[in-house]
Amino acid sequence: MIKYRIYFYILSIILVIWGALSINVLNFNLGIELKGGELIEIKTNLSLDKTKELLKVYKIKIQKTENSVIIKGSRLNENEILDKIKSQDPNAQIIRKEEISSILSGELSKKALLTIVLVLLGIGAYISIVFWQTKGLIPGYIFGLVVILTLFHDVIGSLGIFSIISHLYGYDFDISIIIAFLVIAGFSVHDTIVVFDRVRENLRKEGKITEEIFNKSIQETITRSINTSLTTVLSILPLVFLIEMLRPFLLTLIFGIIIGTYSSICLATPLLYDIKK
Repeated sequence: MIKYRIYFYILSIILVIWGALSINVLNFNLGIELKGGELIEIKTNLSLDKTKELLKVYKIKIQKTENSVIIKGSRLNENEILDKIKSQDPNAQIIRKEEISSILSGELSKKALLTIVLVLLGIGAYISIVFWQTKGLIPGYIFGLVVILTLFHDVIGSLGIFSIISHLYGYDFDISIIIAFLVIAGFSVHDTIVVFDRVRENLRKEGKITEEIFNKSIQETITRSINTSLTTVLSILPLVFLIEMLRPFLLTLIFGIIIGTYSSICLATPLLYDIKK
C-alpha cells in the first residue's frame, strides 16, 4: 500500500482542487439560512409534481412532506402562492412562515465556516495529546498534523462531491450539509485513530521505522475499516429513498464516509510515513 502512495496523493490532490474550485465552477445554491430569504409551509394533499406545475412561474424550491409542502425563495408572495394551491386544494393553509435577513445569514455563514475549522483543529490537537509519548519513534504532533490534513481533505473532497449532486438535482447548500461535514470528520478520524494506534503498537514492537511496518498496520486494520464503513453506508442508504427532505444530507454523508475511509487507509498512513521519514 505504501509503495503506491504517489497515486493516492495524485488522486487526493485532484479531489481537493476540485472541491475548492467547485464552488465557483458549478455555483450551487445556498440555502436561506446562509443567503437570506423566506420559507413557508403549506398544509396540502397535492402531490409534489402537481405543486411544482402550479408554481412553475416562481423561482422557488419546493419540498414535500407527508401532509404539506415547504417552499423556499428569496422573496415569497405567500397569499398569491396559497391562492394558486387553493385552486386545486380548497383546504390548503399556511402553517409555518420563516424569514431570515441577509445580515443574519451572513453571520451564520461565517460562524459555520469558523466552526468547521475550529473542530478540525481541535480534533488534531486532541490526537496530538493522545498519541504523545516521551520515547516514541513518531512525536504526537506529527500524528495530529496528519489528522488535520486528512480531515480537511475529507471535508473539501465531500464538498466537491456535493457540488456535483447539487448541480444535478438542485439541492441547496444549507446548515444540514455543514452538519454532514462535521459528522464526516468525526467518522473519518475514528478510522484513522484505529490505524494509527496499530502503527504505534507495531513501532514499539520493532523499534524502528520501515515501510513494512506501515504496510502491516494497514493490512491488520483494513478489513475492519471497510466493514465498519460499509455497514454504516448500508444502514443510511434506505433513508435516502424514504426521507426526501434529508436526501442531500444523507447523500453527502454517504460519499463523505467513503472518502473518509479511503483517506484513513490510503492517505493518512502514507503521509505519516513520509512526514516522519
